[in-house]
Amino acid sequence: MTARQPPRDDDETLLIPQPRRAAPGDDVTVLRPAPAPEGGDTTARTAESGDTESPLEGGAPGAPATGAGGGGFASKLKRLGSESLIYGLSSIVGRFLSYLLQPYYANQFNPGENGIQSVVYTYAPILSIVFLLGMDVAYMRQAATVKDAPLAERQRAFTMSFATVALAGAVALLAGLLLAGPLAAFFVLPVNALRFMLAIVYTDSLIAVPYAHLRMSGKAKKYAVLRLLFVLISVGLNIFLIAGLRWGVTGIFVANLVGNVVVFALFLPEVAKWFRPAALKGAAWGPLWHYALPIMPATLAVMVVENGDRMVLNWLPDATSRAVYGGLSTKDVVGIYNFDYKLGVAMLLVVQMFRMAWTPFSLQHGRDPDAPRLFARVMTSVMLLCAFSFLALAVFIPSLAAIPAVHRIPSEPSYWLGLPIVPVILLGYIFSGMYAIVTAGLYIEKKTRILPWIAGAGAVANIAICIVAARHSMVAVAWATPASYALMAALGAWQSNKVYPVPFEWLRLAHLGAIVAGLFFADQWLAHAGWQPTAGRTLAVKFALVLVAFPVLLAATRFLRSGELSAMKKLVLRRR
Repeated sequence: MTARQPPRDDDETLLIPQPRRAAPGDDVTVLRPAPAPEGGDTTARTAESGDTESPLEGGAPGAPATGAGGGGFASKLKRLGSESLIYGLSSIVGRFLSYLLQPYYANQFNPGENGIQSVVYTYAPILSIVFLLGMDVAYMRQAATVKDAPLAERQRAFTMSFATVALAGAVALLAGLLLAGPLAAFFVLPVNALRFMLAIVYTDSLIAVPYAHLRMSGKAKKYAVLRLLFVLISVGLNIFLIAGLRWGVTGIFVANLVGNVVVFALFLPEVAKWFRPAALKGAAWGPLWHYALPIMPATLAVMVVENGDRMVLNWLPDATSRAVYGGLSTKDVVGIYNFDYKLGVAMLLVVQMFRMAWTPFSLQHGRDPDAPRLFARVMTSVMLLCAFSFLALAVFIPSLAAIPAVHRIPSEPSYWLGLPIVPVILLGYIFSGMYAIVTAGLYIEKKTRILPWIAGAGAVANIAICIVAARHSMVAVAWATPASYALMAALGAWQSNKVYPVPFEWLRLAHLGAIVAGLFFADQWLAHAGWQPTAGRTLAVKFALVLVAFPVLLAATRFLRSGELSAMKKLVLRRR
């Protein structure tokens, strides 16, 4: 197979590309909605995200209601941004409220107790792969394939994925409960905590395909409401069960489980509408499994990359832990590391809200004539946002932690021993976002068989680094995550480019990285020179680095092009 070549990119702007002459056969609007198919819904619905129609109800997502020009880069980037905002607001608010519980846990529990819940939520996403079997992502691919098919075909796609998760997950849950003793010893957890972990993972899996259905249906507001409802239930029960009833760490698990059950109950009307067991008769399972199976080991490897640091620390012998980490037990180290790891939540939210919209967006627009150039602009735009976020967080979090009222929130000062890992964790999130973008072509061209090898290389590198680094310091362990994701992004870009070439602006990204590195190390010099993190002059310099030096260097070193500067000025003036 010969890889198709992307159109030559002579456009010097990121946000306002120069108009090009339409080639024969090009659809000028690119996203003009198609008529509803026979047997499907005949009335176009307005998707709650603001789209004209959803991909499951007959039209192309994001289609403009009238006029040409809907296929321009600016309009598509704006649509991706708006969808990222809608999906991301639920994640931002939800995760922010959820992560507010981390200081609460640090205040209520000692590091060892906090380490137990940290280990549970380290292994939960890894176990979810066994329960979910890649059916959420596979369903989104199937839904995009049958978006113009009759209603019965769309219902069959949902039924196949949901039934697989419900039945396979039930079997995995039963097996886990029967083998609770040996599994608890393997995970280095109390048996009761392991049982809760299994129940949480199964209920998480039951709502995963319905959530994927909302994303592919363009029902972003409903998606956001349910996400936020779960968080409100979980946060409320956490406070009530831990502070009120004194249930300890068990209260965390009960709150999560109750939240999942309530959300699943609210999903039942949607499930009843789309779940048709009779549709399984004669269903073609081959394409579904052909897409899902390669995703499973790849997802497992990614979860290892994301959680391998805490897994290795959890397996560290107590004697070794006390020798390396100044008398701290293994669970103490895990609890401290996890607390400081979560201080990077803002960067996680930036990347997460983008990825929530990116998966369906890239699948739906992958066949557009200008998709490669669009994807290149997405990469540069997202990395620019991540660069600013990294700089702001890495510079100001140490000052925030040094404020006496904030420093006293954890029950023990030892919780702050892991603070130096924060910039490293932020960098890991950036490379994870890059990995998601560069591998889009593999999903579009259905070449996902290579993904397990790419992610597997990252997982092996991660565990290897962690095993060596765990006997040195928390910062050394933290470096395993960005190193692994950088390797995966490089391998993913290499393989994806063979089947779906995208003209990513690598030199510009290196240019951006050099600017951020220079400003970050300038801030580090202040700390090493003895400047107090909360002193007025220190804060003034920090603000100058982020809000003045960063944009000035972008312009002075000509990272920003004239068209981009004009576009940004127009956006600012429009906001006013």
